[in-house]
Amino acid sequence: MEPVDVSLVHFDSADGTRLEGDLLSPVDATGTAVVCHPHPLYGGSRQDAVVAAITRAFVGAGRRVLRFDFRGAGGSQGSHDGGAAERDDLRAAIDAVEPGEGGLVIAGYSFGADIALATDHPAAQRWVVVAPPLAVFGPDDLVALSDPRPVSVIAAAHDQFTSPAQLEPKVAGWVNATLHVVESADHFFAGAHRQIADLATAALDS
Repeated sequence: MEPVDVSLVHFDSADGTRLEGDLLSPVDATGTAVVCHPHPLYGGSRQDAVVAAITRAFVGAGRRVLRFDFRGAGGSQGSHDGGAAERDDLRAAIDAVEPGEGGLVIAGYSFGADIALATDHPAAQRWVVVAPPLAVFGPDDLVALSDPRPVSVIAAAHDQFTSPAQLEPKVAGWVNATLHVVESADHFFAGAHRQIADLATAALDS
């Protein structure tokens, strides 16, 4: 892998809440990705292992990556809001980076996947989400579902919250989505981070 510059960044959400993240910049980055972490009330932060796997995949593919903490998590100020303010946090993160010629990927895991699916940006070229519970917002708020830009969904075969059997008919009704199932994994993907990284990399070329 090419050398990667890692810098600590701070930016403000719409209500002035100060947020913190890591910006990983490979040499000659051709695009950008913003990665959202799982539920902060259950220990989720930008240091999550699945977030790290997605981040490594995108950096390895030559993308600049911002992984950040939602309000109330990690190094960010504020307190958890249940989804609405976290969507503003993601919008602020997107505005804090330069998409570049390769465009923007909006990504997330678990709670962060739902936030990603509910957030749009003109520079976005696709969404890549892992184990979305589809429980944070109603279908009308999930803007990615009706968008013609591609949505790649990575699911665990034994997910405790939303199984592939539950996801499959929903994903089939989305405008431009594909579902990939990681066998022998549950919602937390222990031992399956390599598969997530491979699928996330492949999604960039799909």
